[in-house]
Amino acid sequence: MGHTILIDFSEFETHVLRLKSSLVNLAPLPEKLVNSCRLDFGMLFGANDLPNEDAIAKRFIKMLNTNYYRGLLQKHQAAFTGNRSANDGTKSKVDAGIYPTEHVPPHGQANWTHIRLFIEFKRQGTSLDPFDDLDRDDPEVHAQSRQAVREQITDYALSLRDRQNRTCIFALFVIGPEFRVMRFDQSGIIVTKKQNYAADPRPLLSFLAWFDSLSAEQQGLDPTATLLKEGSRHREHKENTAVPASYVPSQPDASSSTPKAATQHPYSTRQQKKVATTGDGDAESYPDVTEIDTDEDPRVFRCVREKFAESLKHGWPRYKLEVGAEKRAFLVGKPVWTSSWLFGRGTRGYVALDVKRRRFVFLKDCWRPYYVGVEPEGVYLELLTTPGPNTADICVPEVVVHGDVEDQVALTAQFANSPCRKGRSEKPSSEYNADPPYRHLTHYCIILKDVCLPFTEIESSRQLVDLLYDCVVTHSLAYSEHQLLHRDVRAGNVIIRPKLSSDVDEDGMRVVTWDGVLTDWELAKVVPTSDKSENPRQTPRQPERTGTWQFMSVAYVRNHLNLPVSVADELESFFHVLLFYAVRLLRHNLKNVPFFVSNYFDTFKPLGNAARTCSEAKSSAMRHGSVAAENGERLKFMDPSGAAHVELNAMFGAFLRRFKARYEVLSWELRKSRAESAPSPASPQAAQQGTIQAAARTRLKKRCRHPANPIANLEGSSTEAEPSELMKSLAERLNSHQDFLDILANATDPDRVPAPVWPETDAVQDRLPDTYDPRLLLSLMKKMCTASGLTTADEDHDGAPPRKKMRTDLSEPRSGASMPPPPVRAQTVDTPFGACSARPTNGRKGRAQDKGKGGARG
Repeated sequence: MGHTILIDFSEFETHVLRLKSSLVNLAPLPEKLVNSCRLDFGMLFGANDLPNEDAIAKRFIKMLNTNYYRGLLQKHQAAFTGNRSANDGTKSKVDAGIYPTEHVPPHGQANWTHIRLFIEFKRQGTSLDPFDDLDRDDPEVHAQSRQAVREQITDYALSLRDRQNRTCIFALFVIGPEFRVMRFDQSGIIVTKKQNYAADPRPLLSFLAWFDSLSAEQQGLDPTATLLKEGSRHREHKENTAVPASYVPSQPDASSSTPKAATQHPYSTRQQKKVATTGDGDAESYPDVTEIDTDEDPRVFRCVREKFAESLKHGWPRYKLEVGAEKRAFLVGKPVWTSSWLFGRGTRGYVALDVKRRRFVFLKDCWRPYYVGVEPEGVYLELLTTPGPNTADICVPEVVVHGDVEDQVALTAQFANSPCRKGRSEKPSSEYNADPPYRHLTHYCIILKDVCLPFTEIESSRQLVDLLYDCVVTHSLAYSEHQLLHRDVRAGNVIIRPKLSSDVDEDGMRVVTWDGVLTDWELAKVVPTSDKSENPRQTPRQPERTGTWQFMSVAYVRNHLNLPVSVADELESFFHVLLFYAVRLLRHNLKNVPFFVSNYFDTFKPLGNAARTCSEAKSSAMRHGSVAAENGERLKFMDPSGAAHVELNAMFGAFLRRFKARYEVLSWELRKSRAESAPSPASPQAAQQGTIQAAARTRLKKRCRHPANPIANLEGSSTEAEPSELMKSLAERLNSHQDFLDILANATDPDRVPAPVWPETDAVQDRLPDTYDPRLLLSLMKKMCTASGLTTADEDHDGAPPRKKMRTDLSEPRSGASMPPPPVRAQTVDTPFGACSARPTNGRKGRAQDKGKGGARG
């Protein structure tokens, strides 16, 4: 099952557009206009030679822009843009679009900031039609040419969404003399069956006339986002704030926590007391009162200001976004990173300017899962920062304000699960109900105080270990004190927060320190703890597997239908994160890092029924306790001299021994469980038949030259030796954070005998190039596998690792054989369709005191 719902045009009018009458009645047109269009299209498609796409497009746009018989579009105009790319760097060349009259592109280049509805033209025939009207349950055709068109249309919708703030997107797909209307949102696409506009143009013309009459909000634009005009006060203030400050906190030397001297007079972008300002009466006016906290350090790290300046890229739209119940205003430009997948959470991250307090903050805009028991991320962050004895050791982002954006929800999921949907197959209610492919999502925005850095900014292997230690401490305290499991540990969710500490150096300058921060808690869950271990039993709340494909534990991927995420799974994810950054940024015996990353993190191993499990490389590492490099060698890390990195290799070895033990115990428990659940003794007849078959197998073995492979039935054998007590003990240690933390702490403990030796600056340039794009691989996956339950709760691919210049948040495409259990129950909400369901070792202070520069992430 894909993301597409196929419906009749009349059903689209009634249940999607929510019209009380048909479009023909609501948007009446002059009969002469309708007849003129029928005649024009009849001549176009009545010729001996079928028209090509350009010919169809030009005739179609001429019809839309006609002035005859009072015309069709009054407030908008259509423009052909199929031959030239936009001037904002976008390579997509959408054929045409409908724009407000004042924003029609003059030179045939698409203007993604102002387009209200995009149009794609294809020549007549089924080979370029991405949908199949004959298969209502699965209309997404998998023929290569037709799938390519569907990906092309999706790319156009993604380009539009990246530059606008949308609740939904409307589009027309014109294929020869027929058309489809499409509506995109974060849950999926609703598309109409083909209708012949050449024979009867009235439904198409009425839809376009109706769309022309709508407000911007009704056309799908987010009313809480205001596009800043050239010369507006907000826009000018953004540009002034981006000017480099005269005070710049210097970058700490990697061998010392002492930064270089700074200027005597810190520079502040803010006024030092409250000042009343008068609004100018438009949507871009300042608030009447600007609140400035004079006790707060006004200084700004250079990397933050640079990132904000980069977001003011020429040609990219700038917005004022309103967040929270008080509609607090924030100014944003180009996102620091954005989801590369159209559906799902659609997360965008901005370095934003707080209009009220004149401070840089990090703004995260997304569509969060909307189910009973699933709280927004801000609730968990506020819980974790509640004052307590260990709050100082919990490193998470600090919330400024957060909240759902009005009542904006993804309509596709509500419609897919509504009783009004015609022909919908009803499936029996069960805790393990079948595939609910459309996720209930609601628009959500959260403002975080600090703009952070990615882990790619480290300068040493020790720094990497120290920062990861902070994150694991946070995860441990969240679990032990708040019974909260993160459930989405991945590379993009461990970040660096630079700050000025209270310590001063020998010159009296304050020291810059780095803390590892665990962020993105929106998939977290409060779970009951067990009396004996940190291995809780849970009931899944969302109809997808929770987490991010590249960093999930092997055990969870295999057993997500039956077992929820456990502490051991999360610790394994931390190990994969450590490995991911180590191979990218440190020295080792790998020769091709992109290949290793693809082979270990992004690929999969197909199973029966189109299901799949983790890559063979990852599975083998967990089973055998070693990570394979090229030529059958084990992965080994080295110091700058080329010698073995003793501490790092020892640390990886300690982790891998525990994971090997865990999987040995899990495998033995599985075999034991199967043996215990074997059927009772068979009837005499079955027993006799079994004896005959056994004798035949014995004779067959005697004829064979080679003995049977003892590994073939290893998993099914109930006689294999039980794991040793040592192996059980090692596996048991992963049910708690303490042992994992002890390994990290011991590796860098300066009081250890003998003292550990860590190079001061052994990080290298990132070996994973910006051009690395796992989407190409995932596209291949999608062709190889049909729709499956092995989807992530992060279906929009928001979970992949950040790079220095961009973040490509890719996760696994949707495919497999069955779905994991649904949520306890989707929250019942009123819709136009009726009721629908919708402590461990303390953190070490003052450790990561090295370099502070580069990118921004919060």
